[in-house]
Amino acid sequence: MKVKMQIDIRKLIERGDFRTLKMLLEDQDANVVYELIEELQTSEKAIVFRLLQKDLAAEVFSKLEPDEQFDLVKMLTDDEIKSIIKNMDPADRADLFDELPADVVTRLLSFLPKSEREQTIEILNYPENSAGRLMSPYFVYVTKSMTVQQALEKVRKFGKDAETIYTIFVVEEDKTLIGTIRLEDLLFAEPDTVIEEIYTPEPIYVKTLTDQEEVAELMKRYDLNAIAVVDNDMRLVGIVTIDDIVDIIDEEATEDIHKMAGMSVTTTSYFHTSPLIFIKNRLPWLIGLLLLQSVSAYIISGFESVIAAVPILAAFMATMIDAGGNTGGQSSTLIIRSMSLGDIDLKDWWRVFLRELLVGTIMGVILGVVLFVRGFMISNSVLVNMSAALALTIIVIFSNVIGAMLPFIGKLFRIDPAVMSGPLITTIADLGGILIYFAIASSLLNLK
Repeated sequence: MKVKMQIDIRKLIERGDFRTLKMLLEDQDANVVYELIEELQTSEKAIVFRLLQKDLAAEVFSKLEPDEQFDLVKMLTDDEIKSIIKNMDPADRADLFDELPADVVTRLLSFLPKSEREQTIEILNYPENSAGRLMSPYFVYVTKSMTVQQALEKVRKFGKDAETIYTIFVVEEDKTLIGTIRLEDLLFAEPDTVIEEIYTPEPIYVKTLTDQEEVAELMKRYDLNAIAVVDNDMRLVGIVTIDDIVDIIDEEATEDIHKMAGMSVTTTSYFHTSPLIFIKNRLPWLIGLLLLQSVSAYIISGFESVIAAVPILAAFMATMIDAGGNTGGQSSTLIIRSMSLGDIDLKDWWRVFLRELLVGTIMGVILGVVLFVRGFMISNSVLVNMSAALALTIIVIFSNVIGAMLPFIGKLFRIDPAVMSGPLITTIADLGGILIYFAIASSLLNLK
């Protein structure tokens, strides 16, 4: 259906039948329109945007990739761009301006009314990934001295432009946040009831500089559809809604996946990202890991005489490396995931250490026994197989503990724990595994 609609849109544009195209698009949801125009050329997208209603055009525009937005800004007239950016959500508008050249941003800011321009500049002044950058200034608030009837009149007056009306914020006269009240509580209360009698005090809130990941965690923990954003004086300046948090969860998950894979974060989609960006984000990590992995050559060279005396030891090297890397990767993934869910905090490191030491010991013993038996497929020496089995047991214990502890070390030094996983833990486990293996083998086989 989507492909057919795209073909129809192209045919209508080619025929110049813009009346039919406008009728086709006007009743569509913003997500549907975005999917329909996703594969169109920029010139075709520009035609579609000229036919969309203002609010719908702004919503669809905010969903485009930064490079597409920039191309459209260059192609559309000043009046068309002015109409789009005036109707965009302030946070989406700030994200757009972040990606555009300074001279273009200056021109677009001049299109906005003074109040909208001040709002956008204020949001841009907050750090990236903060609640201040994420918040919307469109919300409904009431004072505790209002009656229910007065509060409902305010909801009717300002609710249409608000991000949500299901959670209404209660403030003092100076906009100091003191509580919240649900729309349903207003609807079922007597009209002359004072808000002070029915509102919920001590609301959950975040500061403007709170990291967006913490905002998402709070909203998830307390099952909120909106959360207040306050300044240092506890004055209400904005709100963050659940639809914003869904986007944040997606961004944070993407960020963690990239970091766990050993690469810098890429925010744009795959086909809208230049190959040079991918190379820049991945190559430094690969070079660093390559240099770190080179240490293994020095370790192995130190045991040349051991390998020369018992060549069959080399056959177990791959097993030792794989087992250490796999075990460390598993444990680090478990700990990082638990940290992101809030199940584990920095103070829990000792409990985690003991738990993973036990788990690693049990797994190491089992894997050691399996390797001892399997070892007779390539070696008839009980001592060689026993050396490999014992080394594997210790490597698994070592890698399991290291994999669990590295995220704590990262968190202690304010480094994203996701960095302490994937290729990094694999490389560290590889180096430690080779050293442990040859040290044990040379000791048990009485080789110098």
